[in-house]
Amino acid sequence: MRQKLKGLMFGIVAGFLCTMLVGMVVNRNLALEGTYTYLKLFNEVLSLVRNAYVDEVGTVPLMRGAYDGLLSELDPFSEYLTEEEHEAWVAFRQQGGANAPGPDAGLRVARKEGILQVVSVKPGSAAAAKGITPGDRIRKIGDGSSLDMSVFKAQSQLAGKEGGTVTISVLRRDEPRKLDEELTFGQTSLPEVSFNTVDKTGGIGVLTIPHFQPGVADQVARALAKAQRAKVGRLLIDLRGNAWGSIREAVDASALFTSDGVIARLKGRHGEGEELKSERQSAGYVGKIAVLIDGSTADAAELFAAALGDAGASLVGETTFGVGAEQEALPLKDGGYLVLSVKKYVSPRGTAWHGKGLAPGTPMVVAQENMTWADRHKKQLEQAIEHLKGLSADRATESASALPETPAESGS
Repeated sequence: MRQKLKGLMFGIVAGFLCTMLVGMVVNRNLALEGTYTYLKLFNEVLSLVRNAYVDEVGTVPLMRGAYDGLLSELDPFSEYLTEEEHEAWVAFRQQGGANAPGPDAGLRVARKEGILQVVSVKPGSAAAAKGITPGDRIRKIGDGSSLDMSVFKAQSQLAGKEGGTVTISVLRRDEPRKLDEELTFGQTSLPEVSFNTVDKTGGIGVLTIPHFQPGVADQVARALAKAQRAKVGRLLIDLRGNAWGSIREAVDASALFTSDGVIARLKGRHGEGEELKSERQSAGYVGKIAVLIDGSTADAAELFAAALGDAGASLVGETTFGVGAEQEALPLKDGGYLVLSVKKYVSPRGTAWHGKGLAPGTPMVVAQENMTWADRHKKQLEQAIEHLKGLSADRATESASALPETPAESGS
């Protein structure tokens, strides 16, 4: 009887495993069959274009267009590079990318919804002097159309030798007409972290962090010491325009406000990655915190905002730009390279912002007509301070819990 039962169980398990294996093979074959169908269709399109188009077209430009079209469905940082372009890409990254020291036009740019846009402008730079503001759309840099330009190439053309120039064509968000501006490369230092008490009676202060270049974490620590001496119990951290600096510095600065050792995580497609921690001790600030963000808050500043949001701070303002991934160049047999975003940053709770930005718990969008960008900027700050004045302990908890919480997924 026991032998018959064992045989029956073996048969059931074997049948189950066979069913699974057959299903896996069938699904794999269906997936491959679907891929082959698309490849056959692609070959058909390629053949028709080469043989029926009114002008003769070479295979190389057609294939480059195919690569670009395929990668356009991904994020703006994923792209195909020739061997020469890859060398320039590597050199650009080794020099520090958009954060490279040296003369530049003062612009940080990125692509959003297919359009090359100004993310941030350095105060005192040539771009700032011409009135270029975050959100302005770039049509051309030099003689090249921005539509045919990778982000790294656009950024690299906005820097050069002291006194050199570059002409850019922009469409400002407040003006429908096209503007051509010649920008002169110059050395522009980003401002330091600043702290001001704006309401001594109410104990309200504003901490402005304009970037996360090396040394900023120390500046923030000193500013927090000032805030504690001034008995500031409500702190507004202004991150608008902060699109410069390193992830490492943002991690160290974040640690001054959080008790959790993990500031963020860098995750791959299958969940592999690393935890980002800091050896810094928390400064012990226990007051209420609101973080002011907008569309010019990007990259390391988004990591900082996400970490503080998870720790209970209230995020106010506008949705951030959405830069939070790492790229890797993968070699191809033709000598070119495929640059792909292979890992993205997530907050301790698992919230990712790459490609979509961080949404504030309390939106503050100033859109009155006939107001300059600077006036709107000032008005938004005033609204954030008023919000902080009315933020009770309970409301601080509610605002923090209102932040989008995305569970960590194996495919993120």
